Amino acid sequence: MDEIPEKEFPWGPVVAGAIVVVMIILGIWISHAKQQEKEQEATMAALDQELAGDERAVKEERAKVENMTKSLEDLRAAIQTGQVKDKKAAVDEFNKKAAEQRTERQTFIQMADQYNQKVAKYRDLQK
Repeated sequence: MDEIPEKEFPWGPVVAGAIVVVMIILGIWISHAKQQEKEQEATMAALDQELAGDERAVKEERAKVENMTKSLEDLRAAIQTGQVKDKKAAVDEFNKKAAEQRTERQTFIQMADQYNQKVAKYRDLQK
């Protein structure tokens, strides 16, 4: 009896299937990476605009606090040198303005802290 030769395992279709699977996985990975990159760019663009507005607001608040501080210093000097007519009223006004200035300074500190946190987040996104 003649023996029928055994057929070898069909490696060609297996290799072709493996290549197709690898290509599909690679395509999905590339697509996912591009999507993440687009999302990061959109987030950075929005954060960049927000930072520009926040920077202006922080600078305006700083100028406001500086002006209030100068006004307080001028009023203090006027009280100390006796240039005011009603010293008690001037002292009351000074105390009122000092309280307002402290409130504005706290507002400025909070705004600056929030701005700095956003800048840190922006720098982390750039990495």
